[in-house]
Amino acid sequence: MSWFVAALVAAVALSGQGLSFQRLHKLLPITTYMAYVWLGSAALLAIVFLRPEHFAAIGANWLPLVLAGASSWIGNYAFNQAIKTQNNIGYIEGIITIRTAITYVFSLVAFSAPFDIAKLVGVVVVTFGVLIISESLPFQAKSTPIPKASANDRFGWLAWSLLAAAMFTVLTIFVRYATDGGVSGEVAIVVVLLVAGLMFISQGTVERTSFVIRRKHILILLIAIACATIGNAADFISYANTPNLAYSIAISNTRMLILYIVGLTLFSEPFQRLKAFGIALTFVGVIFMA
Repeated sequence: MSWFVAALVAAVALSGQGLSFQRLHKLLPITTYMAYVWLGSAALLAIVFLRPEHFAAIGANWLPLVLAGASSWIGNYAFNQAIKTQNNIGYIEGIITIRTAITYVFSLVAFSAPFDIAKLVGVVVVTFGVLIISESLPFQAKSTPIPKASANDRFGWLAWSLLAAAMFTVLTIFVRYATDGGVSGEVAIVVVLLVAGLMFISQGTVERTSFVIRRKHILILLIAIACATIGNAADFISYANTPNLAYSIAISNTRMLILYIVGLTLFSEPFQRLKAFGIALTFVGVIFMA
């Protein structure tokens, strides 16, 4: 699977993951459902991808993999905290797209990634498009004001989103170090999810959080595990094969388009011209990236 196709698959599956988290946070503590989702996904991916011959590469790259897992734990906890105070995931994802520019520069400097003006234009256009869709640009405040859960929650969800963006940036960088060290993207995701899942269990144990799951919550939990398994595997495959991490992140960020359409069709969100323009920009950016 090419990095471009993998990134597109990740965009679709991670949209489902985000929507599942949006539902789960109303039913269960964050540490509870994230432990099940991450460890369940790790188990499924291990069955498919992990083999005895991979352990040598894992051992040689244990530090970046563990650090990537810790970044995943913090980043996803922050993402789920942001969901609790901001109902529109689009706004959260819009803030998180700032990692694209950071990762692009880092890949050029640290990984000697090739400079391609067309792909650079694609990164910029995709990022600008998804920011418009999420109504994250300052000039949109007057034309399309962003609804807020409350005045007190405004800074809360923004701060959590920025923390998630920082941690996801660190995550992708450490994963790239591990894959450059000989670990495949498929194996890296197994280790990262396992480490993060165990950290969620440790956090829940310290906080004395219940890990009991009611029967009525099992279906949505299984859906979240399926989306996380497919989405994260595709994301890591894309990370491992792309010439620049920012390219994969930009394509994966087109899930903003999916979430916007879901909002229009299922949640009766009103159509706005500026958002439609953002969608068009996103598609143009994807074409440049391809």
